Amino acid sequence: MKILSINGSRRKAGNTESLIQSILTPFQRGGAQTESIFLGDFTIGACTGCEGCRNSWVCVIKDDFAQIVKKLDEADGIVFASPTYWYSVTSDMKRFIDRCYSLIQFPVTRKEWISKYQGSKKACVTAAVCEQFEESAMGNTLSLLTDFSKDIGLDVVETVKGLGFFEAGSIKADHRLMEKAETAGQHLFDHIKR
Repeated sequence: MKILSINGSRRKAGNTESLIQSILTPFQRGGAQTESIFLGDFTIGACTGCEGCRNSWVCVIKDDFAQIVKKLDEADGIVFASPTYWYSVTSDMKRFIDRCYSLIQFPVTRKEWISKYQGSKKACVTAAVCEQFEESAMGNTLSLLTDFSKDIGLDVVETVKGLGFFEAGSIKADHRLMEKAETAGQHLFDHIKR
């Protein structure tokens, strides 16, 4: 079993990474192969809307995006996570999501599409962190990650949100949330194992 986590944060020891590590705990216990990547370590340009991917599932822009898609192709399960920046995902995560336009195609009309991972049984957990305590301040961070995951054909097993965390690593003190994240990871593990 291969699990890939994709982190939209630039803080290597931040709250988003702590949440991801809790989600991955059941996989590490279960002997799965896990890989965690930070999008900030990759050069990913903006989608240009060129439609060069229209018939191939392959983005024609030459940068590091293709490396990440290869990892997605090989993964059985995925964790998408981002901190909240101005009511949404980080710019690194948004660029990545926009480039994943190449993972859907419109065979008949623009009203319906097929996705690269449709029917693949790949599954995911989405997670988001926000500094503010009010859920409204998280904006669309978690819903964007979740809707995007479904759109590219992944089964979303669980979502996890952390509210009221800013100082790097402070989320680890919330044992209830860490347990919830680990439980989400266990549900993903069980879902993939079936």
